[in-house]
Amino acid sequence: MFVDGVDVLLVAPPRLMWPYINAYDNFMVPQNLPCLAGYIRAKGIKKVAIIDCMPLKMGWKTLIRTIKNLKPKILAAGENHALFSVEVLKLFRYAKEILPDIVTVAGGTHFSFLAEDILKNEDSVDYIVIGEGEETFLELCQAILSGCEKKDMRKVKGIAFKDDGEIVITEPRPLIKNLDDLPIPAYDLLPMDKYGKSKYLFASWGSTIHHSRGCTSSCDFCSFWIQMADVKIQNGKKKLIPRWRTKSPERTFEEVKYLVKNFGRYFLVWVDDTFNVNPKWEDEFSELILKSNTKTRWYCFMRADYILRDEELGIMEKLVKAGLQHISIGAERAEDEDFTELNKPFYSTEILSECINLIREKYPHVFVQMTFLTGLRNDSRKTFRKILEFAKKLSPDYAGFHPITPFPGTKLYEQYKEYIELTDWNYYDLNTPVMGTKYLQREEVEELTAELYRKFVNLKWFLKGILGGDYRRKMYIWWLIVTMKITLSSIFNLKMPFNEYHNLIYPPWYYD
Repeated sequence: MFVDGVDVLLVAPPRLMWPYINAYDNFMVPQNLPCLAGYIRAKGIKKVAIIDCMPLKMGWKTLIRTIKNLKPKILAAGENHALFSVEVLKLFRYAKEILPDIVTVAGGTHFSFLAEDILKNEDSVDYIVIGEGEETFLELCQAILSGCEKKDMRKVKGIAFKDDGEIVITEPRPLIKNLDDLPIPAYDLLPMDKYGKSKYLFASWGSTIHHSRGCTSSCDFCSFWIQMADVKIQNGKKKLIPRWRTKSPERTFEEVKYLVKNFGRYFLVWVDDTFNVNPKWEDEFSELILKSNTKTRWYCFMRADYILRDEELGIMEKLVKAGLQHISIGAERAEDEDFTELNKPFYSTEILSECINLIREKYPHVFVQMTFLTGLRNDSRKTFRKILEFAKKLSPDYAGFHPITPFPGTKLYEQYKEYIELTDWNYYDLNTPVMGTKYLQREEVEELTAELYRKFVNLKWFLKGILGGDYRRKMYIWWLIVTMKITLSSIFNLKMPFNEYHNLIYPPWYYD
């Protein structure tokens, strides 16, 4: 660490945890921090540091003491999830108390979409980076460090700030044209030895990585495609166009080799919104992995229709040979008309069934998890029964059931905001319903969603998994261990374990 302070400090502050992602499981590399740090460092800002509190088990008292010692000129933090935006604002408020002259910069989807509202109500935020971060953050940092006056900040594209009481939102910044121009993220500034330490969970000694940004589709419930969309101003109004970009297979493979050689990270957790958009890219990347004999294993988010396409092209088999071991698929719903309602018309129950049947028959060792959305406006008890029946019919290795959450910036938010009952971001944990339906109270949606978990998970499901090969066995052992800990904790605290599975918990070191 720099003994005489740093110019730019990026922080992921302490936060609450889901019971199933906690101190006994894996903390994963937050891609935003090393990507931003690596970029500004490559462009000349050398005194940059990162603090990721969760793997360090660094609580608020230690964090504030560390910031006071480092005396950064710029403090940056961001959040894509509404839930943890509360912690980012807490960080900025504490920092302003101990270092009044510090300049705070927020980013990520949540702050991008609510920039005007946040600046209006929160004095601790000086600047907000809107959209893709690297080029905007660099230009903003350069301007701040050179002593640029507030009025001249209007020239920086892609930011929002307050100037003499006026909220200024500058011209949108175009997306980076060539992702290969970006340096390898500054993994060396992170405590890489503290990530992925679980013996059983999917990413044992793994690291997150991404090869692409954005999405080809524009699902109404998703905010991530909006963050990486092309922004056009037409007749004074902002128009968003879905955009997907990727690094080349060669550039991606270079990053894989870097993670393997320098940190021994053979398990790759691909955080791309959709890993399998481009079959040509998949084919060429898999070829590089196979020819090099790099023994990687992969977790990634995939579209079911693209899996079927890749099987026809002969690419799916190559992906599995190269390391594909764990697939997450957004199955979402049990009725075809619901896909149209969510603006996901490329999906159908038939496609989902064909996809998982293919994997079960030809790639039985590949672990498949699926997520389902509950609590749409027309949902009733009958809808929940259909979702459970469909989930059991598909029979993925794991099924996640999540109340649909209208996040700011999404079409769903605009459509449903009059029905939202919980407006405190602390409840936006993807497990707590924030609204009811036409036929169900919010509390009923919560209970019925928990019931889906109880009825999907049973002894037959567990025995099938525990006997299903080394990787699958480890996943089920992990599930059993964590479930037992949650159950014992719930009994000790006189709670119903499966009604409280989603309640956020405080790390024991949260305040330290």
